[in-house]
Amino acid sequence: MSLAQRLSALMRWRGIKSQNQLARISGVPQSCIHRILNRGDHYWPDRRTVLRLAKALDTSAVWLTDGVAPASGPGDRAAPPHVLQDAAQPGDGYCTEICALLRSRPDATKKQVLTVVRILLDGRPAS
Repeated sequence: MSLAQRLSALMRWRGIKSQNQLARISGVPQSCIHRILNRGDHYWPDRRTVLRLAKALDTSAVWLTDGVAPASGPGDRAAPPHVLQDAAQPGDGYCTEICALLRSRPDATKKQVLTVVRILLDGRPAS
């Protein structure tokens, strides 16, 4: 399985519906994502790009590039074992994008966002 195939499978599994959405989440230009997906083995992105994509897709760079689960260590994540089998069952791309946006924000900001979401959904503030 190639980098392009693993990237495509993870996008589907995470519910990311477009290259533009992955570009917003990862900070990688859409044109670069397009090259990875369409040129297959004829294009190889730099390490920084792979790291950004892996972080956005909540996996490890080693799994994304080589399909190999890294040795366990802090922060090492492989793709869930069912990613390739369940790639046809997409997740929610909106949740993936929201999580990516909030990942580096302080807890106070996350709490405020959660309060706003609860108000929007329930019409009342959280207790």
